[in-house]
Amino acid sequence: MARRTYVFAGPADSADVLTSIIEAALGQTIIREPGSDPYVRADPVAVYLSAHDFDDGDIDAPDGTSVALRTGYPHMADIRDNERNEQRQHEVAARIFSALKADGRLNAIYVDDMQHVVEMTKPALGPTQRD
Repeated sequence: MARRTYVFAGPADSADVLTSIIEAALGQTIIREPGSDPYVRADPVAVYLSAHDFDDGDIDAPDGTSVALRTGYPHMADIRDNERNEQRQHEVAARIFSALKADGRLNAIYVDDMQHVVEMTKPALGPTQRD
């Protein structure tokens, strides 16, 4: 099974901002089809945008504190490389996260396989680098 790479973002009313930042970062327009989550195809990578079913506390920050995923970061970009190239998948996730951090309007968390927080940013507190 392929590893999953996610970028979570919030607050709750920020879906349009998230969409515009991702479109600019990838140079692609979000595709919206009936019955499907919005997505971007940058073959062989696809980015699916949606709400998520993760709960607060499903992942911990590197300092051991619980991350409030559901309440603080309700939007998710699920980055998938169709050829299972993890490096390319992470390059796309890093590009999206960097664009979110540079924009500075949203809180964001870049997560590898729901086991490792790669990086977090909370604009009100400034960026926080994670290893």
